[in-house]
Amino acid sequence: MTSPGLRRRIACLLLVSVLAFGALTARLLWVQGPAGEGYARGGLAQRLRAVPVQPPRGEILDRRSVPLAVSVTVDSAYAVPAQVRHPAAEAARLALILHRPAATLLRQLTGRAALVWIARRLSSQQAAQLRQAAPPGVGIAPEAQRFYPQGELAAQVLGFAGIDNQGLAGVELSADRYLRGRPGRILLEQDALNRDLPDALRRFVPPTPGDTVTLTLDRNVQLIARQALRLTVASTGSAGGSVIVMNPRTGGILALANWPSFDPNAYARYPAAAWRNPAVSDLIPPGSTFKPLTLAAALQDGVVTGASRFYDPGYSVVNGVRIRCWKHGGHGSQDLAQVVENSCNTGFVDLGLRLGTARFYRFLERLGVTRRTGVDLPGEARPMFPRERSVRPVDLAVMSFGQTLAITPLGLLTALCAIANGGVTVRPHVVRKVQKPDGQPVSLPSHRGRRVLSRAVAAEVTRLLTGVVAVGTGKKAAVPGYRVAGKTGTAQVVVNGRYQEGAYLASFIGFAPVPDPRVAVLVLLDRPQGEYYGGQIAAPLFAQVVGETLRYLGVPPQETPPAAEKVIVPDIENISVGDARSLAAAAGLRWASRGRGDAVLRQLPAPGSRVPPGSTLLALRGASAVLRGRVRVPALAGARPRAAAALARAAGLAFRAVGSGRAVAQDPLPGTPVRPGSLVTAEFR
Repeated sequence: MTSPGLRRRIACLLLVSVLAFGALTARLLWVQGPAGEGYARGGLAQRLRAVPVQPPRGEILDRRSVPLAVSVTVDSAYAVPAQVRHPAAEAARLALILHRPAATLLRQLTGRAALVWIARRLSSQQAAQLRQAAPPGVGIAPEAQRFYPQGELAAQVLGFAGIDNQGLAGVELSADRYLRGRPGRILLEQDALNRDLPDALRRFVPPTPGDTVTLTLDRNVQLIARQALRLTVASTGSAGGSVIVMNPRTGGILALANWPSFDPNAYARYPAAAWRNPAVSDLIPPGSTFKPLTLAAALQDGVVTGASRFYDPGYSVVNGVRIRCWKHGGHGSQDLAQVVENSCNTGFVDLGLRLGTARFYRFLERLGVTRRTGVDLPGEARPMFPRERSVRPVDLAVMSFGQTLAITPLGLLTALCAIANGGVTVRPHVVRKVQKPDGQPVSLPSHRGRRVLSRAVAAEVTRLLTGVVAVGTGKKAAVPGYRVAGKTGTAQVVVNGRYQEGAYLASFIGFAPVPDPRVAVLVLLDRPQGEYYGGQIAAPLFAQVVGETLRYLGVPPQETPPAAEKVIVPDIENISVGDARSLAAAAGLRWASRGRGDAVLRQLPAPGSRVPPGSTLLALRGASAVLRGRVRVPALAGARPRAAAALARAAGLAFRAVGSGRAVAQDPLPGTPVRPGSLVTAEFR
């Protein structure tokens, strides 16, 4: 007989077995039923290896939808080290195809990473060879590569994208959240040892392209500004320069050109300093181009009127410090219009002292001059002004004509726009609109300007600035057929907090046509050699840019220009025939060409010549294919050594100077196609 204790133990064991079996059955039903799909996905995820596929970045277009930055698809090679059976042999084979050291490839093929890129952006020949001879564990995946069809045009505005498709500078960086898109991937089914399974699943998850960003830039206005600036920098021996063209009513930037520049398609060949946008990132002493702001503040607060009188003996004494006017002996008795036309420092000292520090600073703060403009470009510098509580009368006196303070060129032009448009602040910007791949618009932050000047005061300042161009220091900024308002500027360069002897910034700032301006423009030349006054060398550059831009925009002349007035021949060498025709038309010249090809190799008359309007510009054409893999030697004739070196560096060439003075000969000759890094020798006398 079985004892009662044994029967109880058997019953307990049976109960436990039944419960355990029931639990297992329930678990099995759960795994096979409600949770089955999740476990299946998890198992599949463990067997899948993902090869990332970069999305094409969104296009960057100018305001007329001309492409400035696009993405092209290229092939890149990857490896799954666990699948490579004979790493040493395969590394040697791949080295011949990819032109990479076998030792480097061997380290990658024997590493612990699940997936490594062994070569990015293959040539078509490399991709074809690799497809035929790729060993197990090595594959090809498509990637997006950035391409800038306009070359160096607007390079510091556009910036560039890195090898991993990330924005690194300019609009590429500031608008990266719109442009970058979402990555895709290639999914490969493999076992625990990273081996392909029979009938393995292969799935392609396409990437989502980035948004299209349309800028306020106009490619043709940018071309006008770039070519005129390049020619002026060379002819004045300047170390560099900037031109900004802005719509004074909206703050939209139509052109922002800096020289020297760089080609974003090959940005790594240039020094990092060439990537910077000095018009946004550099602080300058504005000099006399700041005087319109002091004038506006004084008129707005009523401390002066158009009937006010001033006397200039050639200097002012403030707290025992003698502040000289630029004209030895002074201007004598003047009214307010003459103070502005003569750019009289002592007259503006009087304006500043009548205002007082508190009212002067209050106006500048309302105008936004003492802070960043908020432009949608990276790297904007913050203006530097003395602290208000530490400003002495002598400090206020020199600040009134643009010294002891520093501001960006863009910030200065933005402030002038409030005068040009009738008294309302604007926010400078380059992004006009953003669209999703399906065409849907993306909401962008808006800016509502505020009134800082009455319409009457803005009109009065405009009238006075018009006199500067008509009869004052800015006569060379006059544009035939249009009324122009503007102000000259000449300031010493500041290095490490001290003025650098013999180094100057020549500038001109203004707008046209008055009274309904379409453009506000600032031009700046850095450390010109020889003549350095803004009214002498910056004003003609301003006139050329404004005149060609207004003609391009179709703004009718306000009056018939004098028949004897001459125009400056633009620089059309080494650019496309289409661009050259646009520049010729904007300059008011007739077009003629000889030869075949899509590039201009030579031109007659020479760049910078002055000819009557309607003259014929002859272009000698050639095939741009000659330039593939090569660069053309720039024209250095007439340039000082520093400017010639800058032109050569901007073209990616080495430079050697012989002698001093201005360039009279060079080897190789201008326009010669040479390999990047070639030596250019210039003789100076």
